[in-house]
Amino acid sequence: MVSAYERDKRQPGLETLRKLLHAAGFELSMQLVPYDRHDEVLERLDAQRSAAERALRDQQIEAWREAIPATSAGQ
Repeated sequence: MVSAYERDKRQPGLETLRKLLHAAGFELSMQLVPYDRHDEVLERLDAQRSAAERALRDQQIEAWREAIPATSAGQ
């Protein structure tokens, strides 16, 4: 059953999820928070970019991911 959850073949109900988490040593905690439109705003802004702007952004992100972190002097 766990394998089916891991492969996204099944979705556990809330009570099953709680039991699975408890067996793994975790406790499920939920809270209500105000809705954050952050992702919607970013998607709308990205849709306004040209293909060239999106390509440049993707190149910049890839360069950042491949960057080697600087080390402190003397280490």
